[in-house]
Amino acid sequence: MYKKKIKLIHISSTSVYGAQLDIVDENCKLLKPQSPYADVKLLEEKILQKLKKKISFITFRFGTITGISKGMRFHTAVNKFCFNTIIRKEIPVWKNAINQYRPYLSLDDAIKTIITVINKDLFNGEIYNLLTNNYTVNNILSLIKNNKYKIKVSETISPILNQNSYFVSRKKFDKLGITIKKNISNDIKNTLNLLKNLY
Repeated sequence: MYKKKIKLIHISSTSVYGAQLDIVDENCKLLKPQSPYADVKLLEEKILQKLKKKISFITFRFGTITGISKGMRFHTAVNKFCFNTIIRKEIPVWKNAINQYRPYLSLDDAIKTIITVINKDLFNGEIYNLLTNNYTVNNILSLIKNNKYKIKVSETISPILNQNSYFVSRKKFDKLGITIKKNISNDIKNTLNLLKNLY
């Protein structure tokens, strides 16, 4: 990158925060990554920050992606909940996680942001949280119910998925002037419509 003067859009993750009691932003000093994936993302960030004067980049800490794509994964909360709803299978929820917050990012917002960064040359070496909004497990279940689907929830006594609670601030990103969605309801609706013929 340095030799070829190539610019980088670095995709990190809000999972670097780990479980937090307060609202977290990019200035959070107590990062608590709780998976190898999050550990590596934080390491990448630190390496890039040391190279700030040598290369052009921008880092985005993505929330959990929602929305339809060719490479959809179904171990993340929104996609798994939609899938289980369609096949009429119980949605397993850790009983302590029902009201815990997590950041989610619509794929449409992620794509729009990347295009805008390229077009406006916003490679400033900064780190930004990128999320559409924060939701609890209960919020996600309600958005599914809004599409006239009945859901079955089963409580588990051990954690499933990545259900650490943390509420992420998007204020720094908003100062870039990139307009994004305010919710992920359309992503959920589109995902349910995509899967509806499975059962």
